[in-house]
Amino acid sequence: MKLLNSKTELCICLLIWTIANIYALYMLIKSQTEILEADKNVYLSLDDLQPGWKLFSRYKDVSDIEWSSWKYYIKISWFYIVIQFLVSELIRRYSPSFIKQWYILSSFTFVCTCLGYKQMIIILIQPVIYSTVINFGGKKISIWLVSIFLLLSYNSLKYKNFFWTFLEHRELQDEEVYLILFCMAWVELRCISFSIDFIENKENNRIKPEDCINFLSYVLYLPVLYMGPIILYEEFERSYKVQNTDIFPRLLRFLPDIFIFLIYSVCLDFSFHFIYFYAIQNDIELVRKMSSIALCGGGLWMGLEFYFKYVISYGTTGSFAMLDNIEAPPTPRCIARIHIYSQMWRHFDVGLYRFLVKYIYKPSYVLSSEYINLPKIAYKLLASLGTFLFIFMWHGMVWHILMWSFLNYVGILMEHVAKIISESDKYVWFKEKVLKTEIMEARLVAVLCAPLLGLSAISNFYLFAGSSVGNLFFEYLFQIPTLVNCVIVCSSLYSCCYVSMALENVPSRQLIFRNLYKKHL
Repeated sequence: MKLLNSKTELCICLLIWTIANIYALYMLIKSQTEILEADKNVYLSLDDLQPGWKLFSRYKDVSDIEWSSWKYYIKISWFYIVIQFLVSELIRRYSPSFIKQWYILSSFTFVCTCLGYKQMIIILIQPVIYSTVINFGGKKISIWLVSIFLLLSYNSLKYKNFFWTFLEHRELQDEEVYLILFCMAWVELRCISFSIDFIENKENNRIKPEDCINFLSYVLYLPVLYMGPIILYEEFERSYKVQNTDIFPRLLRFLPDIFIFLIYSVCLDFSFHFIYFYAIQNDIELVRKMSSIALCGGGLWMGLEFYFKYVISYGTTGSFAMLDNIEAPPTPRCIARIHIYSQMWRHFDVGLYRFLVKYIYKPSYVLSSEYINLPKIAYKLLASLGTFLFIFMWHGMVWHILMWSFLNYVGILMEHVAKIISESDKYVWFKEKVLKTEIMEARLVAVLCAPLLGLSAISNFYLFAGSSVGNLFFEYLFQIPTLVNCVIVCSSLYSCCYVSMALENVPSRQLIFRNLYKKHL
C-alpha cells in the first residue's frame, strides 16, 4: 500500500467513507420503503417488481436485463462449456493440433442447439465480411471503415422489425434478444483485433485455410462469446504456446474462484429483494420524492450493482478461459476505491481498455503527430476523442450514452490539464514553498479531485439508468444543499479520493491470487 500520510489519518478517511456509504444505502432503503408503503398500489404499478424467493415473501427487482441475460446464458451454456473443456484436455494431451477446430465445432454445436442456426448465421456475418476485406487487399483504414459501417448498421438493425422477424422475434425470450445484441458487439471487437494483427504481421494479405481456423476459433471461443470480456488476439494465440497439460493446478485455481463468484451471485440476487431503485426508475416522479442523501445512495447502489455484475460475469467466463491456458483480463476493480476517470477506464474493464489503447488511442496519437503540428497534449486529446467516439458508437448511439461518453471525455481532459499544471515551474515552486511536504500535496490533490469524482459518478448514472435519472442528479447538483448534506457529501468525496490514492497500487483480489498461482507453477 502506498501510504500518503499517517495510518491514523488514512484510517479516519476510510472510516468516514465506509460510514458514508452505509448511511447512504440506509437512507435509500428507508426512503424507498416510505414511498412504497405510502401507497400500496405502487407495488402493482411497477412491472419490474415480481414475487421473489419464498423464503422472504418479498418482491424482487428484476429490471436489470443484463443480469437476467447473464443468468440465462450461464444456465444454458455451462454444460457445453464444461464439455468443451474436458474434450479440449483430451485433445491437448493427445492431438493438440486439432484444438482450434474443436473450439469452432463446440461453439457451433452450442449456438445451433440452444439458440438456433439463424443466430449462428448472424454471428458469422462479421467474420465473413472482415475476411473478404482482407482478401481484397484491405488495409487498416479499410478495417476501420468497415467497422464503422457495421456499428452504424448494428445500431440501426436492432430497431428494425425485419431483423427480429428473421430471428423469429415472437418466439425469442427477452434474454435471448439481449444475448444476440451483446454477442454482435463482442464479435466485432474480436474481428477488429484479429484483422489488424493479421494485416500487421502478414506480408501477403490473403487468408489461407489455417488462417480461417485461427480466426473462427478466436471469434467463436465459447466462454467469452456472448458476455465478454474481450481477450486480444495475440493473448489468445499465446495460450497455444503454453505447455501446461497438468489439469489439477488449474482446477485448484478455478474451483475457489467459481465458488466465490457463486456466492457473489447469491448475494446480488438477495440484495434485489431489498433495494428496488432500478424498478422505481420506471416512474421518475417516485425517484424525485427521495431525499438527496437517498438519491446518493441510489447512485452508489447502481455503481456497486454494476461492479458486482461484471465481476461475476467477467470472472466466471475468464475463469473458464484460464482453464484453457488463456490469460483472461483481471476482474474489475471496485468502483468504491476509484476516484479519477483514467483509473476507472484502466482498472474496470481491463480487456476493453487494452483494446482501446492498442487499436485506437496509440495509432491515433501516432497518426495525428505525423500529419499535424500541434503541442503534445493536443495529440493526446485528439487520440482520446477518437477513442470516445468509438466507445459511443460501440455502446449504442443513443442520447444517454452520448452524455456518458462526453462527460468521460471532459473528465479525461481535466486530468490532462491538471497533469500539465503539476509539471509547470509555478506548481513546483508552490509545492516546495507552500505545501512543503508530500502529505500536504496529497491532501490538496484529494480536495481537487473530489468535484471530479462527483462528476464521474453522475456521468456513470447516465450509463446505468439513462437520461432521466442522470438529469435528475444534475438538478440536485445545482440546487442549494443544506449545510449538513454539503458536509456529508464533501467529506465523503474527499475521503474516497484520499483512500483511493492510498490503494492505487493495490491490485484486485483475483490478480493477487493469479500472481501467487504463477509463482508456484
